[in-house]
Amino acid sequence: MTENKVATWNEREEVEWLNYSIQPTLGMVKGDYYLVEKEFGMATWAPGHHGTLEVVKDENGKFIFVEFNERCMDKYYNHYYSKIDKRRSDYGIWQASKTRQAKAGIVLVNGMQYVENQIMERQSLEGDFDLLTGASGSMRQMVSMAKDLAQTIDKPSTKKLYSFAENFGYGITGWLKVIVEAGKIISCKYDEVFADHQADIAYPELKKYYKQSKCSSPCFEEPFPPGWNIHAWLIGFKDIMEILDKHVVETQDMLDIEGLPHVDGENIGFVWDRDSIWDRPIQPYVKGTPRPRHPAWDNYLKLASIVKKEMERDKILF
Repeated sequence: MTENKVATWNEREEVEWLNYSIQPTLGMVKGDYYLVEKEFGMATWAPGHHGTLEVVKDENGKFIFVEFNERCMDKYYNHYYSKIDKRRSDYGIWQASKTRQAKAGIVLVNGMQYVENQIMERQSLEGDFDLLTGASGSMRQMVSMAKDLAQTIDKPSTKKLYSFAENFGYGITGWLKVIVEAGKIISCKYDEVFADHQADIAYPELKKYYKQSKCSSPCFEEPFPPGWNIHAWLIGFKDIMEILDKHVVETQDMLDIEGLPHVDGENIGFVWDRDSIWDRPIQPYVKGTPRPRHPAWDNYLKLASIVKKEMERDKILF
C-alpha cells in the first residue's frame, strides 16, 4: 500500500455486479432533522465502529430522508479504512474483492439501503426489519439505532436540515447539507459525489472514484489540470470543505468565502467537465503568482445561494 493511500482495488475496472447507489436526492430536501449515533464492536485497545442514522421529516411528519452510515474504528485491521466512512468511500468496492461478498452479490451499503427502504415504506422506525444475508453483520447492530430513535422521533426536533443536490452533468453531483438550530447555522457540509458508474464520469482520471465522494474517499486527489505537471492546489478537497464548514458556523454567512484556500487566482472553470485531458490546456503555474481558484468554489456558491434563499423564505435564521 502506497503512502498516499492509493489501493489496488481503486485502479481496476468497474465491478459490474455492484448495484448500490451513493447518489443524494436531487433538489431541495428540508425538514426536522434527527440524528442518533452509537459505537459498536469496541475493543480494549480502541473505540468501536461509529454508526449513525439520520432521519428527516417534512412539515406533515412524513419521513423524506433516511440514511445509515458507519465509520470504521481506529486501528481497523485494514489501516486504509481507519476512521473512514463506509457508505461513500471505496469500502464497498473493497468488499466486492472478497470471495464471500462476490458470491453473495451484495455488500454493506446494499444492506443499509434495504433497511432504509423498509423504513420509508412503513414510515416507521418500529418493529423488526428484514436483513440481507451476506450484509447483515453490521446491520444487526445498526438497526438498534432505529429502535432508539423511535422513542423520540414523534417529538419536534430542535434542528432543521436544508439539503440541496444538483447533478452537474459530467459525472459529479454537488451536495450541500446545512443544519440550523435556534436560528443559527451549526453545520454546513458541501461534498461532490461521483457517479455510480465509470461511463458517466467524463474526465478519464476521475473514473476510478466511481461510487465515492470527494470527502469520503480515503484516496481522492484532484488530477493535475491539463498541461500541468504539479498539483494546482496545495490542500485537499476534504480539508478545504472542513475549513469552509468552520468558517460558515463562525460567520453565519454561507456566501462569504473571502480568505479561504484557493479563492483568489485565475478562475479556470471546472476543468473536469470534459472527456479529454488535452482539449483545454491551461497555462502552467508561474512561481510567485496565486494558484488558480479551486473549481469547487463556484459549484458550492451556486448551491449555497439556493439554500440561503430557501432559508430566508422560511425565516429560519435569526
